[in-house]
Amino acid sequence: MSIDLKPDRPRAALAFWWQSFLLPGGIALVGGGVWNALGLPLGWLLGAAIVTGIWAGIGRPARAPKPIQRTGLLVVGASVGLWITPEVARQLLGWLPVMLASAALGVALTILVTPLYARLSGLDKATAYFCLLPGGVIEMAEIGEGYRANRAAIAALHATRVGLIVTLLPAALFVISATPSMMPAEAAQPPIDMVTLAALLVLCAAVSGGAGRLRMPSAWFLTPLVVAGVLAGSQVLPSAPIPQEILVIAQVVVGFNLGAKFQQATLRMLPKAIATGVPVLMLIGLVAAMAALAVTGVSSSGESPATLVLGFSVGGMAEMTLTAQALGQNAALVAGFHAIRALSVNLFAGPLWGRLSRLPGFQDSPHA
Repeated sequence: MSIDLKPDRPRAALAFWWQSFLLPGGIALVGGGVWNALGLPLGWLLGAAIVTGIWAGIGRPARAPKPIQRTGLLVVGASVGLWITPEVARQLLGWLPVMLASAALGVALTILVTPLYARLSGLDKATAYFCLLPGGVIEMAEIGEGYRANRAAIAALHATRVGLIVTLLPAALFVISATPSMMPAEAAQPPIDMVTLAALLVLCAAVSGGAGRLRMPSAWFLTPLVVAGVLAGSQVLPSAPIPQEILVIAQVVVGFNLGAKFQQATLRMLPKAIATGVPVLMLIGLVAAMAALAVTGVSSSGESPATLVLGFSVGGMAEMTLTAQALGQNAALVAGFHAIRALSVNLFAGPLWGRLSRLPGFQDSPHA
């Protein structure tokens, strides 16, 4: 007699999502709430990221469905775009040369320290190079794999990079920054109405889907930022905030996704690469911060040091933009810096390595 297992399939699916998303997602929400209640910077995102990272690090499953991941990024991107006024748009254009210089600095620092990191970590130089580049996790892993780099090492180091910067930088800036916000004064305005917001998010989702198929970097964050920014900057939509409750959920989703990258299997596979990568990443971050402060010193724009430090930082685009919002800094400008860097790195990382790999200092020994 045959046994029909079909009735068990919905139960198995429910058990899977309970263990890998619903339960850890609830824990992430509690962690974000506790962190926020303590008055710590970027509470909802960091609290969710930390408890999810611990959950994944002890070997428990943590994975959000793609639609939820994308919706979180979409809301954050649109929230920044809605702050863009015609004046902010002109400001972004004026900063473009500095944005390009910041992107070049990130790549130059990577090139300088790649041989050192390869020697310390035991990784081949191609893997070391793609591990340190300030690009997206998925994009760098995919591009690096095409040049015979270790995809797992790249993903692990980029998760470490983003986690390290997102954890340390907001806390440091929260303590030392007393600069008032350079964002428009609409913070006291009522939030955008729900019907308009729903229509905007549907439009952003449609455009983001097309951009993703064209392999645009950070499509589900950058595209809604641009769409909402164009509509707000042209005054088709009001420059008004997204309701705080929605933005909180989006921050928890972004934090959950960040913490979920710290899978136990990956961490165990590459302990030396991660351990040696932390001080190298901190060195790169320190040099970038010093460069940002130097630009602040010579600039007559009146932009705050905290905004430029966040713009020059090698953290994640969504995370650094949310940090800027939480600290009352110019989130649109920070997003602009990271968007230019992401586009530049993703376009030129592979061809640049093709040239570098022919140089003596970037070639692996035959026995390596």
